[in-house]
Amino acid sequence: MVRQARTSFFVKKEAKKLLSSGRVRVKPARLILTLIVTILTNPAFADQKANCGTIVLPTGIGESLSADLTSFNPLLVNSIYNQEAAGLLYQDLIWVNRYGQIDWARSVASSVTSPDNGTTYIVTLRPWHWSDGVPVTSADVKYALDLINQLGDTWVGLGSGGMPGIIKSFTIIDDTHFKIILTHQANETWFIYNGLSDLIPLPVHSWGRYSLDQIWQAQSTPVFFNVVDGPLKLESMTIGQAAAFVPNPAYDGPKMHFSHLIFQFLDRNGADLEGYEAGELDMINMGTITFKAEQNLPNTYKVLLQPPLSYYEVELNLRNPKSAFFQDVKVRQAMQDSMDQPSMIYLVWRGQGVPIYGPVPPLPAIYSSPEMKAGTYPVGYNIAKARALLLSDGYKPGPDGIMVKNGVRLSFDYMLTSGGERYAEYFQQAFSKIGIEMKVHVIDFNQMLAIMGNSPDKWEAGYLAEDLSPYPSGEGTFETGAFQNFGGYSDPTMDKLINESVNNQGMQGLYAYEDYAISQQPVIFAAGDRITLLVNNRLHGAADFIDTIGQFSPDQLYCTPGTAK
Repeated sequence: MVRQARTSFFVKKEAKKLLSSGRVRVKPARLILTLIVTILTNPAFADQKANCGTIVLPTGIGESLSADLTSFNPLLVNSIYNQEAAGLLYQDLIWVNRYGQIDWARSVASSVTSPDNGTTYIVTLRPWHWSDGVPVTSADVKYALDLINQLGDTWVGLGSGGMPGIIKSFTIIDDTHFKIILTHQANETWFIYNGLSDLIPLPVHSWGRYSLDQIWQAQSTPVFFNVVDGPLKLESMTIGQAAAFVPNPAYDGPKMHFSHLIFQFLDRNGADLEGYEAGELDMINMGTITFKAEQNLPNTYKVLLQPPLSYYEVELNLRNPKSAFFQDVKVRQAMQDSMDQPSMIYLVWRGQGVPIYGPVPPLPAIYSSPEMKAGTYPVGYNIAKARALLLSDGYKPGPDGIMVKNGVRLSFDYMLTSGGERYAEYFQQAFSKIGIEMKVHVIDFNQMLAIMGNSPDKWEAGYLAEDLSPYPSGEGTFETGAFQNFGGYSDPTMDKLINESVNNQGMQGLYAYEDYAISQQPVIFAAGDRITLLVNNRLHGAADFIDTIGQFSPDQLYCTPGTAK
């Protein structure tokens, strides 16, 4: 309404000037219509990007749930929410976009070559600067690798892209060139996408005076992150409430169109809708529970995002004696066969989603094996098959209908975070149809991660969303001992196939790994959603703001003239 009122006033003013000049001989109404058409079709008018002032979003925008931010250090982030925040401060060396391609315009590197087809990599940096004016150099990339080596087993990316053990040597050629030699030849795409991309330049001239422990302790302290090379700077952080960012005036990339970008931490379901209706939030995810209430909100438009390179999962703890039955592949297959994913998409995701049966989502299709593209899966919705699997494995229905074998009931505790209740209800109903009991416990997200990572004897199953590396191989998730292998899954065949997928050139290794993982079900895979955003009419660029999971492009956001707040 504000834009229409301002346009109408401007048009009438110009029309009055022309009529009073005596240079036109048309009716005022026709002149006004002509001016409206001329102005609205003028590219300069259509492309005008006004400053938004303050933009307020919930954490988890483009995801399913919100959570607090707890770290801004790209080497220490343990959740997608923290990764997204850290990515606003520090520019990726290699930016892989939503289509599985390197976007060199958003990468600090300008090129990567491998003269010997997979063992040696020569990287060229483009001119780039820290917020204090100091150039970003090869030494900053080397410093990131040094920190990764110092972090050892505590580094969150351990194993992904073979890092850091796969690097035999790192040589600084000059300020804008460096050379990496691997311990052995590797799949080039895999190493560049998953390994080299981990070397996000970090400011050695600023961080170098601190010990590793001091860096660890300061991971949520705004003043520590005063030297950045990304689009934004961290202005403030209020624990349990919000984090505020401002544009980095020295950023070498595109300009921002706002003065503040604030991420609010929401701790209960429905809080985002309340904030949006009150005008406190500029963009939210369209909720599963509040879907009907959001259909006809005024001053709003919707943006449907493409499916991310991720999947939802029931994470199974194979290390806890109480849930040792998860080690049985027939139990896992039966659980997957009980999942009616098309119904889940319809009921939970409002028809916006894709069935997922393994660790490589079907979209983008460039990573899908021929069997996946043909829809040939060893698992799928089949209750009769699922029950037959359990019966053939020695399970029998107990008095209450729960399957029992050697006195052990197929019953387990399941952790989820607030907002995921509908998913839990769906899983409960699916598993109960084949005689498996799931008992639900709601828990804080960060607490759940801490329990899964540090206390294998205190949990049995949990609901997570797994966001994949740009090249979706399994060394970070299902290889024995992988950092994100919370359930302790271990299979020599899986390890062999993962190894071949990352060392051999081409895609055949990746195909073999994903087909085997579908048959084994190391976790129970669940249908993925396509998030719909609700966006205030004043805010534009939302569709391109979320490039892919973990990557924001804040320069894409701009506002309608006259709507800053």
